[in-house]
Amino acid sequence: MENQVPLRHHHYPETEAEYEAELTETENEFAEQLEEVEEKAHKQIQRYLLWGSLSVVVNIAMFYLFNSIFGVEYQISNLLAWVFSVQTAFWVDKLLVFKHVSDHPFRDMGKFYGTRVFTYILEAVILYVGISLLSFHPTITKVIGHGLAVIGNYFFSKWFIFNNKAHTKA
Repeated sequence: MENQVPLRHHHYPETEAEYEAELTETENEFAEQLEEVEEKAHKQIQRYLLWGSLSVVVNIAMFYLFNSIFGVEYQISNLLAWVFSVQTAFWVDKLLVFKHVSDHPFRDMGKFYGTRVFTYILEAVILYVGISLLSFHPTITKVIGHGLAVIGNYFFSKWFIFNNKAHTKA
């Protein structure tokens, strides 16, 4: 689709029937291309949900381990869990979800961590409000906060990091 040549007509329709036939052919080609794009996006979301669940499990498990088992303060536990899960998520998203090829993996990793800082802050605020102000259970609050972060992370990854439009190998 990216390497398509603009349409060059050597024959222009002379009758309404020829015009309609050409229009129908163009509409069918467009519909096929649109279907391919939608199918690719659908598969990508399925892979994100499947493989992304691994980083969610790492995040929640590390938070629970540090906070509930080792007794580490919840914001520090959240930071430690974030580091482990972001590193897991970077490689899973790069290799399995978006299948991104790049000559600059460390630049990609920097962008990945940069966007994850925003969702980390969002999650930290949710934890503060849920745990410190509303006295909710720490792990349940973590699950809610991380769920919202995961949604934001998908769009950041898709649009800014693994978009396969720039810095890819030929």
